[in-house]
Amino acid sequence: MKKIVLFLLIFPISLFAKFNSGEITFNDGSVKSGLIEVPKYKDTKIKFKQSNDAVVEKFKVEDVKGFQILNDKNETENYITLRVGNNKILNPKKFNIDEKKSFVKIVKQGKISVYLIHYEGNTTSGGNGGMTVNSYGADAYYLQRENDDFAFAIGLHRYDLNFMTGMNLYAVVEMNFKEICPEFVNKLKEADLKATEFSRIVDIYEENCGKK
Repeated sequence: MKKIVLFLLIFPISLFAKFNSGEITFNDGSVKSGLIEVPKYKDTKIKFKQSNDAVVEKFKVEDVKGFQILNDKNETENYITLRVGNNKILNPKKFNIDEKKSFVKIVKQGKISVYLIHYEGNTTSGGNGGMTVNSYGADAYYLQRENDDFAFAIGLHRYDLNFMTGMNLYAVVEMNFKEICPEFVNKLKEADLKATEFSRIVDIYEENCGKK
């Protein structure tokens, strides 16, 4: 057991990091193909290596335009770098937007676009018998309006709860689209979307508001 613990101390968790085949596109148009570790929530660098035995390189989010990987289901996932944030509580027509860009996964792009950021969290529970720490995965969803260079939060989907938390999708959409297309929020309510159907947000907008 001591040998195992010592091994873990010498070779940290990064040894077991998961890399997927893919390619990174940089702001200058250059491309690197190889193996990529998908950045975690709030990561400011992306890890890349040419092959399994190669040295890991790290690239700053501000230098990256986007990347794509081949996931375990043999499906292509596309990511871009984008500033994200949320509506201010006391002045909901204004936004708190991160200064730095984040790595966001494309759910669907169109006249408006939906993105997500995956992250891992922990909850604690218990009483006199002691505390228990439970881990969970979640996807934070973001919506980008036409002509905006940022996306704002529209909801959080926790896998262990299997429903949206954090904010009311319809209230957020109404705040940000009532002057652009009042019908949009009404159609969203009628659709009653699950988190797995959030790509339809783009379709609903374009069917009712996106016509020029």
